[in-house]
Amino acid sequence: MNNFENTVGFITGGAAGIGLGVGRALGLKGMTLVLADVEPETLAKTAEDLRGEGITVHTEVLDVRDADAYREVAERTLETHGKVNFLFNNAGVGGGHAIAGETPLQDWRWVVDVNLLGVVYGVEFFLPAMRACKEPCYIINTASLAGHVSNPGMGAYCATKFAVVGYSEAMRHELAGSDIEISVLCPAWVKTRIAQSRRNHPDAAEAANASGEEDGMNKIDEIIANEGISVEALTERVVTGMAAGTFYLFTHPDFWPAVQERLDRITADYQEVMPG
Repeated sequence: MNNFENTVGFITGGAAGIGLGVGRALGLKGMTLVLADVEPETLAKTAEDLRGEGITVHTEVLDVRDADAYREVAERTLETHGKVNFLFNNAGVGGGHAIAGETPLQDWRWVVDVNLLGVVYGVEFFLPAMRACKEPCYIINTASLAGHVSNPGMGAYCATKFAVVGYSEAMRHELAGSDIEISVLCPAWVKTRIAQSRRNHPDAAEAANASGEEDGMNKIDEIIANEGISVEALTERVVTGMAAGTFYLFTHPDFWPAVQERLDRITADYQEVMPG
């Protein structure tokens, strides 16, 4: 997909970071944007800035954990615009930093509801209309390199990102031969505020105290600042990947050895059940 004139895109987590970067790039290419985000003030400021750049923007304040609210927003979007050609299931949270057996259950619920079910709701509420519109459409689900390589202290986050990768792979089979293409975005560190996503936790203070996560998240924030790629670099990868129809949108070549190590472990362990 490389022609965005007369198209409509729906982007969750669209007020900042990756959602904003991709939205801006596609808006400048002619896409009408519907940006959804849980932070109303940031969303309003973002929309004002994009309109100043000549981009057509509509906004929806949305907590992607709320299925009923999401359904209403999807119905309103389709009624207003008649279609959605691009669905970017991008809203996500970092999930804190706690090991198994010490992760608060409210953190698990929060991470699963945002990172996994937020993606599911987007697909379930928009895909039927995308199938019916008979125009080229594209879905991108934001996972992470943590959907391929796990890290200690990030069990809940990794679990949801592995799930998004698997869900996207299933959808790839289901959408084969249709007008709808799909990619799964799998970046490593990107210069966003994901390490500060606790600000939108439904019980931020209690959860932070229970998990003792503050030091861990500060370290992640530092890593992102020092080693993360820019949103602009990631956006370029997304746009070129869409034009090529690339399924796995990886962004960090220097992390390949970690992926290769996992593949090698799988290969070695699988040999134990191979005949001969």
